[in-house]
Amino acid sequence: MFNTTTAPMGNNSTHVQLKTEVNKVYKTNDLSMFKSITGNRVPNLQHIKRLSDSIRVYGMICNPILVNEKMEVIDGQHRLMAAKEAESVVYYIIVTGSGLNEVHTLNLNQKNWGKKDFMEGYAKMKIESYIKLKYFSEKNDDFTLANCIAFCTNTTDNSHVKQTFDNGQWIGKDFDLAQDWANKIRMIKPYYKGYSSASFVGTMITLLQKEIFDFNEFMHKIRLQPTALVDCRNREQYKTLIEDIYNWRSRNKVNLRY
Repeated sequence: MFNTTTAPMGNNSTHVQLKTEVNKVYKTNDLSMFKSITGNRVPNLQHIKRLSDSIRVYGMICNPILVNEKMEVIDGQHRLMAAKEAESVVYYIIVTGSGLNEVHTLNLNQKNWGKKDFMEGYAKMKIESYIKLKYFSEKNDDFTLANCIAFCTNTTDNSHVKQTFDNGQWIGKDFDLAQDWANKIRMIKPYYKGYSSASFVGTMITLLQKEIFDFNEFMHKIRLQPTALVDCRNREQYKTLIEDIYNWRSRNKVNLRY
């Protein structure tokens, strides 16, 4: 398997020399030498418990974690935390020059990172737009994170989001407007249980951007027809349904679909 070596203590000069051997697998029980890297995803406590239980039963398998020359964990934070819980040794490889970009790349390739992981990571790095989004999503947890991103971007066009969100370059727009929209859509909850679905939220964001759409008028019509809102297969069907509700008993019909 691996050619392992028991590493000296982290502050030992011999160990500093050994750090140049980046492809070598080391083994240590001094887990205090390792550091977390700012911006890494929030650990999954259940996963850590499962790993620690397994280590207690079967021992630590030689599956090295990756660290940089500062002993910051690039890959394997769950294995390290589980090893601490199980009071076990850990295997590690030093990859000189690695940082948060490598963390993101590794997890992207492993398909482990989602939008929430990136949001949490960049919020920890104190990037303001992600901090605001995190606060917004926690305050409005009845909506999905994808919906919250749409609210805070003030649009349902996610082409720009796909290009910028994962690499830390996403910038929200009007967060006060986002909260106003979330509050308005939540007012529909007593009349429609699907108020927070992706298609319905996307439709409502599109309509709230239209000057001809009067939300108070819409709520008035919903109160008069409390069972009129039903599930639809897509946004176009929702637009048609909402237009019918909006124009009910109105002389001047408003076209909301175009």
